Amino acid sequence: MNVNYKKALKIITLLATTILIASVSAQVYSYMYIQGSGAITTGGMSWQKGSTAPAGSTIDGVYVKNLNLSIPLSTPKNFTDCLHLSNNDATSHTFSIAAAVTGGNTSKFTTFDMVVYQSGGARIAKISIKNSESASGLSISGSATLYVRFEVIPLTGETTGNMAFTVTLTYE
Repeated sequence: MNVNYKKALKIITLLATTILIASVSAQVYSYMYIQGSGAITTGGMSWQKGSTAPAGSTIDGVYVKNLNLSIPLSTPKNFTDCLHLSNNDATSHTFSIAAAVTGGNTSKFTTFDMVVYQSGGARIAKISIKNSESASGLSISGSATLYVRFEVIPLTGETTGNMAFTVTLTYE
C-alpha cells in the first residue's frame, strides 16, 4: 500500500481543525437576567420655605435659591423658621451638612451660623457658615421635618458688608 504522506497530513490537519472549531462552538453558556424599571418619585428629602424665609427666595428641586438674608446695622438677627428639611420617606435618613463661603468678607460678621433643630426646639447641629464648618452623622426620622434657623450678628459699627455661601446636604 502506497501512502501519500502529504495528503494524509493535510487530512489530519483538516480533521483536527474541524474538531477544535466544533468543540469551541459547543460550549454551554449560562445566563443571568435583570428585570427592573425606573420611576420618578417624590421620596427622599426636600427643602420647604419657612415663615421667615426672605422674600424672593425660591425652591427649585433640590436647590434653595436667592436666600438673601438682610441684616440690620449692628443688630443681631435670627431667621428662626427660615427653612424646613422634610423627609418624604417612611424610613429614616442619615445626613451631613457642609458650609462654604464663596465670596464677600467674613470679617464683617461676628456670627453667621446655621442651626438645624427639631420642632420641639432640640438642636441637631449648629454650623458656622462664616468658618465653613460641617456636621456629619445627623439623622432624621421617617416622615419627619427638621427646621433651619440662621443666626447672624454683624460686626458692631459696620455699615456695609456681605458674604456669599453655599450649604451642601448629603444624605443616604
